[in-house]
This record gives sequence, C-alpha cells and structure tokens, in this order.
Amino acid sequence: MNVPSLGETNLRLVIQAVRDLATGGSNAIGAGSITLTPGATETEVMDRACAPGSLPVPVPTSAAAAAAQPFVREVRTGSFVLGHLSAAPGATLRYELRRP
Repeated sequence: MNVPSLGETNLRLVIQAVRDLATGGSNAIGAGSITLTPGATETEVMDRACAPGSLPVPVPTSAAAAAAQPFVREVRTGSFVLGHLSAAPGATLRYELRRP
C-alpha cells in the first residue's frame, strides 16, 4: 500500500491509497496469539487486518505447537487458516500479519 504525503497532489495516488484501505490493505503489521484447535488439523484465525495477499507468519511458542508443524493453508478477508498436524492441548503460537 502506498501512503501519500500530506502535500500529495497526484489524485491517482490518493485514490489508490483509499482503495487499498477499503479492501483491507495496510502497511501496518498485525500480530496476535492463538491456541491451535486440539485434535484438529486446521485452525481458523480471525484478524480484521487480514486480506488476500497478506502474509501470516506463524511462530510456535510451545513444544506442542512446534510438533504440530503449522503452515498457512488459506488467506481470506478477515481471517486465515493454519493447517497443522493433529494438535495437542496447549499448542500455542504467535503470528505476525504482513502485507507484501
């Protein structure tokens, strides 16, 4: 996403910035903590900042989460889905949400 300066006079750049925001775009980094669904092989993570093209980066913070081998299966507007091996109780991780 582009961020026009306060003195920007190029209307095309201003319109593109507004369109990016309207479709969930931002240069801001989102972050959060989640617990994987015990016994399941996927977990949906709700995050308002998420949009197609976002890059969720999962980081296990427990041995159970590392053993579940989480990966990004799908990115949606308002959420993303982590695929993983069957998770044990207490499988926690943090994530960062980045925009390319």
